[in-house]
This record gives sequence, structure tokens and C-alpha cells, in this order.
Amino acid sequence: MFYNVLKKSIKDLNILSSKKISLLNSELNIYTYEDLLFYFPKKYIQLPKSKNISELLINNTKNFNNFVKILGKITSFKEVKTKKKKKVLIARFEDNTGYVELIWFHKINFYKKIRINTTIIVCGKMNFFQKKIQIIHPNIEYENFSLKKEYSIYPIYLIPKKLKNVGFSNLLLINILKNLIKESKDYIEDFFFQKFLKKKLTTKKEALTQIHFPKSFKKVLEAKYSLKFEELFFMKLFLLSKKSITCSNAFIKIGENFQNFYKNFLPFSLTEEQKKVFKEIWNDLKKPIRMNRLLQGEVGSGKTIIALLAILAAIDNGFQSCIMAPTEVLAIQHYQYIMKMFSKIGVKVSLLTRSTSISVRKKIYNDILKGIIHVIIGTHTLIQKKVQFNNLGLAIIDEQQRFGVRQRSYLCDKNDKKLLPHTLIMTATPIPRTLAKIIYHDLNISIIKKTPSGRKPIKTIHFLDKNRKNAFEIIRNQILKGRQIYIVYPCITNGYKCKSLIEGYKEIKNIFRSFEYQIGILHGQMNSQEKKTQINLFFHGKTKIMICTSVIEVGINVPNATVILIENANFFGLSQLHQLRGRVGRGIHQSYCILTTNENIGLKGKSKIEIMCKTNNGLEIAKKDLQQRGCGDIIGTKQSGKNYFHIVNPIKDYEILKEVFPIAEKFFQKNPNFIKEKKNLWNYQWMKNRFKSLCL
Repeated sequence: MFYNVLKKSIKDLNILSSKKISLLNSELNIYTYEDLLFYFPKKYIQLPKSKNISELLINNTKNFNNFVKILGKITSFKEVKTKKKKKVLIARFEDNTGYVELIWFHKINFYKKIRINTTIIVCGKMNFFQKKIQIIHPNIEYENFSLKKEYSIYPIYLIPKKLKNVGFSNLLLINILKNLIKESKDYIEDFFFQKFLKKKLTTKKEALTQIHFPKSFKKVLEAKYSLKFEELFFMKLFLLSKKSITCSNAFIKIGENFQNFYKNFLPFSLTEEQKKVFKEIWNDLKKPIRMNRLLQGEVGSGKTIIALLAILAAIDNGFQSCIMAPTEVLAIQHYQYIMKMFSKIGVKVSLLTRSTSISVRKKIYNDILKGIIHVIIGTHTLIQKKVQFNNLGLAIIDEQQRFGVRQRSYLCDKNDKKLLPHTLIMTATPIPRTLAKIIYHDLNISIIKKTPSGRKPIKTIHFLDKNRKNAFEIIRNQILKGRQIYIVYPCITNGYKCKSLIEGYKEIKNIFRSFEYQIGILHGQMNSQEKKTQINLFFHGKTKIMICTSVIEVGINVPNATVILIENANFFGLSQLHQLRGRVGRGIHQSYCILTTNENIGLKGKSKIEIMCKTNNGLEIAKKDLQQRGCGDIIGTKQSGKNYFHIVNPIKDYEILKEVFPIAEKFFQKNPNFIKEKKNLWNYQWMKNRFKSLCL
């Protein structure tokens, strides 16, 4: 019954105009009663005792900028215009001891809703201006609400500007929620899993009441804990139910191809860390449940050789494999490396990119379908409908942060059989959604921490624009030592508040005149042949400086490149900055990542720069990126943005998660068909609505 109430549209609330409803939809993504009930306050204010205006006048210095509450009446309104001809509404608010001014900007029609000479309560921050007390944009309530002792803590909600401009206030939302909780409280069922817990949670009815209208801050914490517990419990339960039906082929043996390559053709001995990682992957491959594992390791840590061993295991068990890379350059790099590795063991490997001719493509399509090709390497072309596998058992996605969620899922649905292929994702820097899935146990992780011996940690330096000559001095010294340089710009032309690549190219040509004919340029608007030409020139050392955009983020391996200068670094995401930094530090020479910004980059911009200068750890950077950008839709298709959950924070609530998940797992083991049972239909419908479209 509660679910039916939750499904009701906010259009059923008679007090909201169509304009307000439309803005609630677009600005806050609120469509139903559930959305409203679970739109929680951003903060709370402890309401002070009501004061006489004379008290405020006497202690104006002490009360300045404090939150105050006054009981009185509005006796008059007046409208004035500022020097910029903007309208301001001023109300005279009186009690028996004096008066204050109430100020509203852009709310000229507001006075129509206020009754003159009616007792009201005004709450807001007190300002002292021209010997007058002013309260700007106060909250106005009628006596029957705030004087009640149980509502001494005042909820403050985040109301976007567009909603405020049409008269949707904090007070209006409070009144809507009061009525909504009153209407639905008889239908709110308790947490069904309470009987399985040793500790007592706040009832759901009480939790929803106390989170909006708490009696104390202790009650707020108790309500939040109970609602977080429920949200995490349901999410884990749903993931387990989906995972239990996400079957794949079990690899039953390590066969001839694997043994032959490992004993006779492996170019180097695996480190203990690499052996451990492959064992984790093999343990997944042996199960009839689909593997969904992230292999994380810094550039050059040996991820690719682990992937090759997994491919050989697939071949030995009669399955095909594919590797999808984000760029043609990286796909070709993989193809050349794998052909070299597998040249003596008879494994059939093919390459499919947009540059592949039509006649060759047709043959590749046919050979994939017949199972002649064991390993196909490509770019986005692998997700085309024409690519149909005979028996895809392993899908490997490299530098997965460059692919959209749907693109990754399309690849994993490519099997002509009903069973999904095992999935191995490789990256140096997980993006927020990927990291969140690791935190929530849906994506297992293997980490190769050590980089090849002999490599020095990259030094990351920040220069303000006014000190950029120091950056150019480092570049000049490195070129004189025979090294090469990347200089990266956020955009190609017409940069908004940032320098464009075209502007930068002219500047660099002028500063480094002696290297004019050794300066290359690379960006996404160039055709494939132009890109290849520029990359080859840089790869063979014929150009010393590469002026480029983030197109170089993956797929370029030049050990002689020792400096990457990233202009307007605050315009890039943290994970992207780390990925760009990985273009250098691939050889034995000391490398540098130089970040330049102007002074006015804001707190988020400064935080990015500080994190980059502080650590080279990709997973740590991804955690910070998660905090800044949000985790995206954990189960669905949203890559980043606001947290998908109503109340759970993926970083701060990790301790609660560790407590909830074992309980949910134990419950699921005893009740594997719980969400499918008719008596639990509303639970299933609620979870399906919240956690739909499970994919990569």
C-alpha cells in the first residue's frame, strides 16, 4: 500500500501550480510523493527562543548575523528601486517593543500572500544596516507551527533559484511535507528486515518524520542511520539477485596454449603481485557466474600480460576473446604487441578499426562468426551489429574511462549464446562510477601496485600564469638534454576563460623559435592519417614538442617524453589529469607534470591541483574524484554527477556499508527468492524502480 502512495504524482498536490511542478521536475528531479518524501534537508538550524525586538536593538552587536526568531505583525509594505532599477520589497514588522525591516529581492508579488496585522513568526539572519535591524528573505510561519516545542529544530532545504523566483520557498516545502507525512503515515510499513537485526532501528515512519521535523539532533542521526541502512540493504539485495542470474561459462582447465606460452614464450617472469592478480582472475573464470573485475595498475605495471594469460585460458576452453580500446592508436599498439607474443603458438588474432577496408571487414565479420578468429582487437567498431561472435567467453576493455556505460554493456552483450562473457576492465585511473561500484562490491578489483624497476616518480608542479616562464625554463632544459615535451590545452579554438590550442601553438612557436620546425600539433578534428603522421613524427623523435588536446590521453607511448605541461589544468577532471600525467614517466629519466592555472580557479580548482601535486596514486585520485564529481548511477547508465542515492554518501558511509552488506548477504542466502515472491511485490517494485537497468 505504501508503494502505491509513493507512486502518486506531485500533480495530485492541489497547492502547486503547473509552473512549480514543471520546475520541481526539471530542477530537483521530483515527480512523485516518494521523491518529495526522500528529498531531505541540507542542514538544520536550532531555533532560538522568541525575542522581543527591543532585546535585539540593545544587543545588536552580539546578535549580528545570528539566526533569530521574532513574534509580531507586518504592519505595512513598500516597494523601492535600487540604483540599478531593481525592485526591492520592504515590510515593517512590529511587536510591542519596536520594529525591524524585512527585505525581499525579486519577490514583489510576495506581499499578496501575507495578511497585514496577523500574528506571525519571522525567522532569519539578523543584519544591522543604517541603524536599523534587517532580516533579508526571512522565513515566515504562522503561530500554530513554530511555537510547538517539538519543532524547535528548523529544516533548511536546497531550493534552486528558478524555484525561488516562482515563489517556491522553504516554508512552502515544509508545509507540503507536513501534509504528505500526515497523509501517508498510516501506510508506511516498518523495515521488514528489522527482525533479522540484533540492534533496534528507528521505525520507518518515525525516521521519515524525524529527518524532516526532528525533536533533537540525536533523532536526526538515528533517522539518517536507519534510512541509510535500508537503502544499502535494498541495493545489495537487488545486486545479489541480479548477480545470481548473470551466468557465464565456467573455464574448467588451464590447457595447452596457456602452458606452452607460459613455459616457453613468456618474455619475463611474473612478479609475485602479477601471479596473485592472475589467480584472482582465474578463480572468477572457473565459476559459472559472470566475472566483472577491474584490473587497476599504473602505466607500465604489467596489466596487458595478465590479460593475455586470461585470453589463453579462454582459448583453451573453446572461447573467443575481444579487446576494445578507445582509440585506433591504442588498438594498433595492442594488436602489434599481441601478434608478437602469440606468433609462435598458432593463435589467430585480427584487428578491426574504422580504417579497416570494407573487403577485409567482411572477411573478419565472417571469421568471427565462424570462430576462426580467436582474438579480435578493435575500437568502438566492435559494438557494431555486424560483429557477431561464435562463442565469446572473455571481453577485455582497456582504458575503460574513455567509454560510455552503454558502449561497455553493448560489447558484453555480443555473445551469440545466451550466457554473458566474463568481463575484465583495465585502467590506470578508475572513474567515479567504476570506483563506486567497487565500493559497493558489484565490481571486484585487482591491483598491481608496483611499476617497473628503474622508473622514477613523476614530479608534479603547479605554476600560476604569472610564473609560467619557470615552466618554459624546465621545458627548454629538457629539450637541450634530448627529451620531448607534451603541451596540452582544454580546447582547440575559442576557449571560454581558457587558452585554446590554436592560441597556444602560436605562443609556443614564438617562445621556442629555434625549434619551430620541430613542433607538432595533434587534436581530435584531424583525420586519421594526419594523426598517424604527427604521432609517428613524435614517436621517432623528429618533433620535440607536441601541442595537443586530451586526444593524447591514451595510446601514446614515448619513453623519451619527460614533460607534460597542462594549460588551464582546472578545466580537466582529476582522473583525466592523472591519465594525462601518465603520458610521461615511461622511461628511466626524471619526468615532470606541470599544471598551469590563473589565480581565480575557485576552491574546487585549488583542491584538484593540491591533490595532483600531493599523490601519484591512481586509486587515491579516483576516490577524491568520486567525492568531487559524485558516483553516477551505480546500476544504470549515468557516468558521473550527483549521488544516485537519496541519503547514502559513497565515501562517508563506508563503515555503515561494511555493517549492512554481510547482513544482506546472509538474508539473501536464506531467502534467495525473496524479491520475487508475491507477498513482497511492493518491495520488488520499489527496488526495480530505484535500481533498474543493471549493466557494466
